[in-house]
Amino acid sequence: MRIVQISDLHLQSDLLSGEIDPWAALAMALTRLAGLQADALLISGDIAEAGDSGSYTRLASILAGLPLPLALLPGNHDRRAALFAAFPGHWDNPEMLCRRLDLGPLTLLLLDSLVPGKPWGEIGNAQLRWLDANCPERRRSIVVLHHPPFAVGIPGMDGIGCRGGEGLANWLSQRPQVEAVWCGHVHRPVFTCFAGKMAATAPSTVHQIALQDGALSWTPEPPGLLVHDLLPGSPLRSHYLPLQAAPVIPY
Repeated sequence: MRIVQISDLHLQSDLLSGEIDPWAALAMALTRLAGLQADALLISGDIAEAGDSGSYTRLASILAGLPLPLALLPGNHDRRAALFAAFPGHWDNPEMLCRRLDLGPLTLLLLDSLVPGKPWGEIGNAQLRWLDANCPERRRSIVVLHHPPFAVGIPGMDGIGCRGGEGLANWLSQRPQVEAVWCGHVHRPVFTCFAGKMAATAPSTVHQIALQDGALSWTPEPPGLLVHDLLPGSPLRSHYLPLQAAPVIPY
């Protein structure tokens, strides 16, 4: 089982930050995806820069021919109603865009952490109740949300991370079948441990957030994606790959 994760597409009709074409970046990501023999595509939030229906509709049209299961969840830039309308049947409840997706031996628990109008996320009682109702007892599972509920070491990002992480950590500590927590939001890959689980954030397909103290800043470091592999009887394994493929040269 191989899941490719892209994140923080920030799609809009014009150039992002005056110099980055987010649609060209998406096309590059999909080209990279085509060569990875993936079993599913995960997009972990901040899909459209302004949460506009036009961007969602255009994305839905592009992804309609994708021969893979698609897993989507909203980020702080997204708007639930417009996203729900553009991808009919993807979620059951337009008020909270959570979804359980069973993929072979693996279950993805896609958790909506969006707080409308705010850059940070939150895990509250509604999300924990949803997890209780949807987490399988005997299947290998992953919790996926946009905002990381753990510190990433970038002060500006940690200030707009996920509130209520303590409740999620307590829930995870009682769920040995949940092996990892995957997130977006940070615009760079970070790997750590949260509540005894593997935890990771994905790079963005557009710009990256600078690894520095002080004011939150972006950098044109290469965009990328994560490749998550699930092997029978083995721990999860994750790779970072840049969107731009490089030549492969035998030794």
